[in-house]
This record gives sequence, structure tokens and C-alpha cells, in this order.
Amino acid sequence: MTVAPKLIPLRIRLPYTTDEEFIDKYGANVARGGVFIATRAPKEEGTALAFEFVLAGGARLLRGEGIVVKAQLDEGGGRSGMTVRFTKLDAPSKALLDRVVARRNGEPLPSPEVSAPAEEPPQQAPAPPSPAAPVAPPPGLIRKATVPAAVSRPPAPVEPPPMARGPTPTPVPVPLPAPAAPPPEPMMSFRPVAPTPAPFQAPAPPPAQAPVHEVLPAPAPPPSAPTPEAPPAGTPLAPEPLRKGPEFRSRRRSVLEVPDRLPAAPAGPEVVLGIDLGTAQSRVAVFHEGEAQLIPVGDTGAWAVPSMMGVSAAGHLLAGEAAQAEATRAPRHAATGLKRLLGLRASSPRLRGFVGLPLTLTADASGDASVELQGRVLSLGEFAAHLLGELRATASAFLGRDVTRAVLCVPAYFDARQRAVLREAAERAGLTVPRMLNAPVAATLAYGHGRGLARKRVLVVDLGGGGLEVSVIQVTGDDLEVVTTGWDATLGGMDFDARIAEALLGELRDRGLPLPEHPLDWNPLRAAAETAKVALSEQEETSVPLAPGVTASLSRERLEALTADLAHRVTEVTRQVLESSALTPQGLDAVVLVGGQSRAPLVRRRLEESLGVPVRADVDPLSAAAQGAALLGRSLLEIESGKPGATISDVLSVPLGVADQGGAFRRVFERNTRLPADKTLVLPVTPGPLTLALFQGTSLLALENEYLGELSFPLERAGEAEFHFSLSQDGILSLETTLPGAKRQPAPLASGDLDDAGKEALFARSPLPSEPEARPSGLFSGLKKLFGKR
Repeated sequence: MTVAPKLIPLRIRLPYTTDEEFIDKYGANVARGGVFIATRAPKEEGTALAFEFVLAGGARLLRGEGIVVKAQLDEGGGRSGMTVRFTKLDAPSKALLDRVVARRNGEPLPSPEVSAPAEEPPQQAPAPPSPAAPVAPPPGLIRKATVPAAVSRPPAPVEPPPMARGPTPTPVPVPLPAPAAPPPEPMMSFRPVAPTPAPFQAPAPPPAQAPVHEVLPAPAPPPSAPTPEAPPAGTPLAPEPLRKGPEFRSRRRSVLEVPDRLPAAPAGPEVVLGIDLGTAQSRVAVFHEGEAQLIPVGDTGAWAVPSMMGVSAAGHLLAGEAAQAEATRAPRHAATGLKRLLGLRASSPRLRGFVGLPLTLTADASGDASVELQGRVLSLGEFAAHLLGELRATASAFLGRDVTRAVLCVPAYFDARQRAVLREAAERAGLTVPRMLNAPVAATLAYGHGRGLARKRVLVVDLGGGGLEVSVIQVTGDDLEVVTTGWDATLGGMDFDARIAEALLGELRDRGLPLPEHPLDWNPLRAAAETAKVALSEQEETSVPLAPGVTASLSRERLEALTADLAHRVTEVTRQVLESSALTPQGLDAVVLVGGQSRAPLVRRRLEESLGVPVRADVDPLSAAAQGAALLGRSLLEIESGKPGATISDVLSVPLGVADQGGAFRRVFERNTRLPADKTLVLPVTPGPLTLALFQGTSLLALENEYLGELSFPLERAGEAEFHFSLSQDGILSLETTLPGAKRQPAPLASGDLDDAGKEALFARSPLPSEPEARPSGLFSGLKKLFGKR
């Protein structure tokens, strides 16, 4: 008895939005007898497939069975893929093949209705670009910048919960036009993670699951080499006759004519990416067709990649989806929430405000806060560089050109040192950063784009995974002016997750299940808590997995009881920001709520009750920051070409100053100082060592603020020393000094970490004497005359 070969399920996702677009752009690689699939992960020859081709929106195109008759892998980036001979097709698929062949032969097209499966809704296709237009990414793979105003709540991206992700086949790149030069390889190796795909329903008994493959576009052959006609489905393929002339080849050919090398695509216009390196997830956007649109990232083609770092069992460094997969397999091998710690020292007072971080903190050689995984101390700057490198590589592949510029979103509460560390990480990832943008400003830019607003005051409440940022911004067209800003760096989605995880811990204890013994053992519980939290944003009750085969029920009412005080803190910070500039809710023209945690109904409800005004629902809370950064990137290009562009007038979010001999914090720049800004501090000095310690924060005591570093000089003569402080538009600090008898020159800031005793020794050597406590005119009242103009 002959046993039929086992069918391997294969679901192929195409970058096209309609069957017409598929026929126009991929039809040259399809015949009645088979199809060429351009992929870097071809199956072995002789593999029997149960295949399904689907459009970007999920509509089915071709469905049936086939056999791989030829597979080839070109490591040089050229022709790579497999030729599949059809052995069985359903009726709609055969009708579509008739249309493909008719189009190629110049015959009248059959009615398109017969080619589309009845169960799939028709897809709306955008107008095709002009042949002279520059190469651009397929519009069907990019999500638009805003949600229609009629939608009451922006839809959340549909992604599988972190604990439900399983293994995946070898990754295949996102569809792209062939670049003139191969895109840069990611800076590290990643283990791919694929979503659980829909079951494949073939004419034969359906396999359980089918892997999803992205298809590399295989361009049509040149006119001199027309595609030969193929035999009907199910007919054995015969070798093609040998050709004469330059096309002559002695080897046997496949059913389809595909060039050995993908032709180089013409260089498209320069782009500047917009990147939101988030605490929980990271996104990248680009300006395309008049809008800022997200780029699919990661091996699954999702709109966001997890902001995680991990170490495999073999000791390889992982990031993004690969780290998330490792966390599912071995919780102690990966960590999340790392952006909260980026650029902080291991002795930072801010670390004391983070409750129950699910990771093991340590200090690296320079004293910076780092993470210990599998016995390795991992730098957070290295993590940021790897993740930014992955986003850059994905965007470059998608756009078909090497992208080297990006506008970065940064939390408003990041101090000057954290901003500098993030910029350095971007440079290590091969990115030039023309501008860094506070996240609330970026979200406002996305909100105001195309609305034609004129002098409207917008309150933006950004509640992300890592922290809360609140800003009042005046919008005039694409010109933004920040009026005031405030924040709470210890209040974010991770803190909501921690509350839920603590409640689930009680369930574990009551049922006699194993409890977390290590900080990293909390990762599965927190992941389950986050998944439940997201589900309860849309429904009243959900089940939470506690262990294999064990679940617990959680209601929205219970969730809101657990997190009521956190939601109240959101309203309190918002109220304080308004009061700091004598603003009232009635003086606002719009309230915009963004960030992943902002989707919680309790947060929105409490904010509306506190302000007495409605919160807008026509802004995507997850993508607004990346899209706003992409809009600014486009504007910077317009300005460089001599055209008018958007202007952003931001303010300093965190006061910056120096310590006096008593350890008090003397502010050089106050909060809400307009950026860029310059100030000069003039001090009388005597011969000997001169030391000045710099801090940034809101406390009156230097020790409770973030230590930036020290200026230290030997002085040979008495006189006046001038310290020149300069803050860029991005809030990054640079220093210069003019010492007695010397010219003005850059001043290096020694940034080594110190414990409290070392900092107090610095205070004692400060040229600033202690200031009496009761001085009605403020901290700098005794030194006002020493400051030069801004």
C-alpha cells in the first residue's frame, strides 16, 4: 500500500491588501501549475505542503496542496526561495490563477468576484503609486496615524499574551523592495517567536497549526524573458526547453522564470525614523504618504517588540522577542522594565521608589545600575543599543535602504545623564539622533497633525509602563510650545501589574502552589497579571493562569479595588501640574490620554471626574509617541531642504544645580526653563583644588537628587572662576569654564559613582558656602548677582 506523504502546513502572509495588487506585483511568479515563493527559509525538495496564501488583512487568496520541486538558498542576498508544484487547489484559487494568466497574456480579465473566497470580506486598496514615485513601503503593512473620531476607544493591537508564545520556524524578513546594498545585520542574534496562527483548513484533514511565513517579493522577469505557461494543476512538471543566446542554460529549470539576482532598487528619499523605546514595548514609525505610520517589527511582524533582555542557556545575549521567548521557557534568564533604570547609578535614590522590581540589580564597573542574569552583569546601555539596532535593521529592511537617522522619544523625567546614555546607545546602534523629544510632546505632535489647530492648549497625560508624565502644550498647527510639565517616575503600568501579581500570590499560597523564590521568578506572574489587566480593559471578568492547568478568576471590580490609590496618584500629579502654572481644566481645549496603562477604564474615569472635562478617544495611546517622533523627523528634513517645518519649544522637566558646603541643592536651572538655555555661575576662588558637584532633581537636599558628576581643577591663582552651563534642546548638559588667567574651555565632568560619604566629602570642598535656611527669596537669593544672562 502506498502511503501519502505527510502534509506540512504552511500559511504564507503577503504584503498586499487586495488580490488585484497581488496580481500586479507578484503575478509574474505564479502559473497554473505552480508558484515561486521567495523566502530565506525554503523547505526541502519533495516536501508536501498544505498551503494557504493570505493578504495583509487576513483575506485568503490561494489554498490547496503542493510539493516543493526546487529549493535554493542564496546567502548573498540574491535569489532565495522554493518552487511549489500544485497538486490540489480549491475553486476560488483556480479562478484567481485564470486571472493571473489572463493579465500576463494581455487577455480580458475574468470577473474578479469569482476569485475571492466567499467568506472573506473585500479589501479596500489604496491608489497605486505613480511609476515615477520613490520606492516606499507597501501601504497595507503600515497602520495609519490616528483612529477615526467616531471610534469610542482605539483598538489595542491583537498580540498573544507573553506566556502563550511558543516556538516558531526560522524567521523570514518583512517584505521589502530589494535594497541597493544589503541591510545591516542586527547587532546580536535573536530567537524568533511567532504568534499562534489560525488552523489551516485544507481539503485534506486539517493540520493542527500552520507556521506563518512572510514572502520576499520576487520581481517580474524582464520583457526579454517571459514567464512560460505551466501545465494544469496536478500535472507533472516537464523540464523547460533549453534557450539559445544569452539566456541559454544547461541545467533543468523550474516552472517559473525568476531572476537569479534581485535587481537593485533605486534609492528612495531620505527618511528619519521615529523611535519610542518604551519600558514594556518599543515601536518605530516613518512618515509615509502624508502620515506617520508604524513599521511592523520583530519576527512576527507585530507593531511593537518587547523591551526585554535575556541570556540563553548557551550564554548568548538576547533581546526583544527572543528574550521574551526565553523568559517563557526559563523566567530567570530574562528581565523586563529595564528602561526605568537606564542611565541611573546603582546608588540612585530613585531606585528606592521602585517597588518589587522583577530583576536582580547590581552595579557594573562604572557604578551604573545593571542587571545580573545567569551570572553575567549586563549593561543597560548595551541593552538599549541592541534593541535600537534591531529596530533600525528592521526599518532598513522594510524601507529597502539603510536608515541611519532617528528622532528618539525620551521620558520627560529623564535627567541629563540618562539622555546622554540613550544618545550614546543610539550611536552604538549606528543611528544619528538629530533630536530627542519628550514623549508627551511627541504624542501632541501626532494628535495635532492635520487638524489645523490654532493656539489650542492641550493637556497630555502619558501613563506608560515605566512612569507618568503630564504636560500642558500650546498647539498652533505643527508648532508646539510646552507651557508646563510634571511627572512621577515611580508610577507606571509595571506598578499596576505588581498590585495584581501580589493578589495572585495570595491565590498561589491558598492553593498550596510553589511561590516565587527569586526576583526573576515573578516574571510569569507579572506577565499573567499584565495580560489580565489588558483583557479587563474591555471585559468585566477574565481568567488568569497560575500554573499549568490552574487558573484563577479576576474581575474588573477587583482590579480597580487593588489599584484605586494608583489611579488617584495620576489625578493628583495632573492637578499639581495645572496648579503650578495657575491653569484650570476649563482653560484647556483638549485632554489627551496616551500610554499603555491609560487604556484602563479606571484611570480614564478618575481623570474625567477630577478635571470635569472629557478625555479624547481619537488618539492611539500606544503608537502616538513614535508617530509624533516620525513627524518631527520629516519636519527636520523639510527644514534642511529650505522648507518651513514644525517648531518645538520644550522646557526643562527636572531642575539642575550644584551642591553647597552644607549639602543643599542650589538650582542653576529651574523646572520649566525654556530650552535651549545657558547660564554662567561666577565664584571667587583661591589657589588650590576646586571641586563642584552637580545634581539634578526636585529635592532641596543634594543627596536625594541624581548625581551627575563633579568638576575638579587645580587653581594656581586667586580670582573669579566662571562656570558656563549649557542645555541643548534635548536637555543634554555641556559645561565650560573660564579659570583665573586662562581662556574659556570645555570642562570634563567626572562621572564616577560615589557613595553618600564620598558625596559629603565633595560638599565640604565646594566653593559655595552653606546658605542660611530662612531666606525668603529662594535658594539662589544670595547668588543672584553672580549669574550672568541666560
